Amino acid sequence: MTSDSGEPPLTEAQLPMRIVLGVYLRALRNAAGVHQKDAAYATRASISAVSRWERAESPISTRDLETLLHLYRVPRREKEYLVEHLPPPKYKRGEDTLRGLAGRARYDLWADVSDEATARYLALMRTADILTEFCIVIPDGLRTRSYRDAILKTGIGRDSQDMPDPLPSWLRRLAWEPRQRRTVLLDEGVLVRPVGGYGAMSEQLWHLAHLIRSETGEGYGLTLRVAPTDRLLTVHLFDHPAELTFDGRSLTADWGLLPHYETKSHVALRLSEGLREAADAAYSREESLARIEAAASAMEPNSPPVHVPHALGPGHRASPGPS
Repeated sequence: MTSDSGEPPLTEAQLPMRIVLGVYLRALRNAAGVHQKDAAYATRASISAVSRWERAESPISTRDLETLLHLYRVPRREKEYLVEHLPPPKYKRGEDTLRGLAGRARYDLWADVSDEATARYLALMRTADILTEFCIVIPDGLRTRSYRDAILKTGIGRDSQDMPDPLPSWLRRLAWEPRQRRTVLLDEGVLVRPVGGYGAMSEQLWHLAHLIRSETGEGYGLTLRVAPTDRLLTVHLFDHPAELTFDGRSLTADWGLLPHYETKSHVALRLSEGLREAADAAYSREESLARIEAAASAMEPNSPPVHVPHALGPGHRASPGPS
């Protein structure tokens, strides 16, 4: 006989680790071909309880977490890491003290340093209902093969297709959310860096132009805009800032040497505001397209001098280079 989880649904902003963990559990279950009723049977909880854990609507107990991770064949080291960092089920942020200028309570920030940290980060990016990100390199899902290979060689790339280190099989089976609303704010400096060579970069830029031309304007899908370099924006203080929303619950994410997630703190609120600021400062669809196409033409090997927007440099012409 199953029972409920014993925890009522939460209506306030949830802790970042609980949101990330919920996405992770759902991704693992789907990849394993396990139904919620099977997860409920294994934990002796109700199907609604399993759903609430995955949607970060209720905290999960250590026992239930261990049971599900075992069911999904998660490696022992990974299970131990997640159990160790699980916030107490009864923890309430309002009863804690905010700390420092960052305005953080005890569990407002979670830095994920485990073996599957990269896989979890990519899973979040793929499955968010709403994703807004500011990028200084072209992000996962928008890369041509040549650009992706060049980025991965630097050791700074994070890509769900190929990685220097093998990714777990469950992530490779995880598709992008088909109705995701994704906004990519691309730093203008990206347009003048010939990553992978001039020919490869020209191909990549033409691909971005195609993506802009393919925007549907139907309320979901990709929106790609170029953010100017002649303004200092709050997002420039972060490495790869993003805001993600799952089932109405939002968290901010950033990636320096490792992914870290945050909710409700002063930093999280400022990052969220900074992304809106960057979106307001970004060029229009038409101007973004014109700048990307001009840069793509300038990157083509043996191309004649072309006129490009002032921010890329008056009369800029890419020198011939290897493709």
